[in-house]
Amino acid sequence: MKIKDLLNNLESSFPGFLQESYDNTGDQVVFPDEDITGIYICLDPDRFVIEDALASGSNLIISHHPLIFKPVKSIVQGDVRSESLIKLISSKITLYALHTNFDKIMYDYLARFLGFEQTEPLFETDTFEEKPVGLGSVAFLDNEVELFTLLEIVKKKLELDFILYSGGINSLIKSIAFVNGSGGSSIEKIIKRINPDCIITGDVGYHHMKFVIENNKSVIDAGHFGTEKIFKSLMCSIVDGYIKKSGEEIKVIESEVEKNPFKVY
Repeated sequence: MKIKDLLNNLESSFPGFLQESYDNTGDQVVFPDEDITGIYICLDPDRFVIEDALASGSNLIISHHPLIFKPVKSIVQGDVRSESLIKLISSKITLYALHTNFDKIMYDYLARFLGFEQTEPLFETDTFEEKPVGLGSVAFLDNEVELFTLLEIVKKKLELDFILYSGGINSLIKSIAFVNGSGGSSIEKIIKRINPDCIITGDVGYHHMKFVIENNKSVIDAGHFGTEKIFKSLMCSIVDGYIKKSGEEIKVIESEVEKNPFKVY
C-alpha cells in the first residue's frame, strides 16, 4: 500500500474542510509514493515519538496534534521543532495529523469510552454524510449518579494517577458535557447554552472553576493528555480496518512512549 492510498482513505473519512479555522490538520510532511513499511499512531509528534517511530521501522506517523500549526519561517539546526522536521525529512517519514476534523466526526468518542452511549453533539458545527457533527458531546442520563461515582469512572477508565474536580462529592448528576482536550475556555459557553450538571474536559483554569462554582455545577478536569490519549487506540482500530480491506499486512503501532507531561509533587 502506498502512503497516498491510506491518506486518501483518511481524507475521505475525516475531510480537512471540517477543521477549525485555526487548525492545520492533514499533510505535515508527506512522501506520497513511498510504500508503507509501518504505521505509528501518536498524540503528539515530538522528538521522542519520531525516534520511536523510526526505531520501529515505521515510515508513516499519524498524530492527533499537528507538528506545524503556523507557517514555518525558518528551519534551524539545534532548534527543537526544526530538528523534528529535519529528522522526518532526512528519514523520509510521513507525518499526517487528524485534529479538529477528527474531533468533530468522532465528537462522542470520549463519552463512549467512559461508557455513555446515548449522546448528541455539544456544539453542532457542520453536517457530514447527512449526519450532524461538532465539538464535544452531551449525555442526558436516565438515572442520576453521584459525582463521586463519576470521578471513579473517569479515573479508572482513563487510567489516571490524579484528576482535578469541583463540586460536591455527593452531588447528583443527570446531564454531562464531554469535551476532549482543551475545553476549559468553553465552560462558560457550555453552562449558558446547555446547563449540564457536570462537565468532563481538560485544561480548566482558575476562573473557569470559579464560574462553575458560582453556577452550582461540577467539573472533572481529567487533563488534556488524559482525555485525548484514547485517540491512539481508536485510530489504530480505524487504520486496521483500512489495511484489512486492502488485503495487505502492515504493522500498526500505538505509541507507548508518550506520558502525561504533568506530575504531582
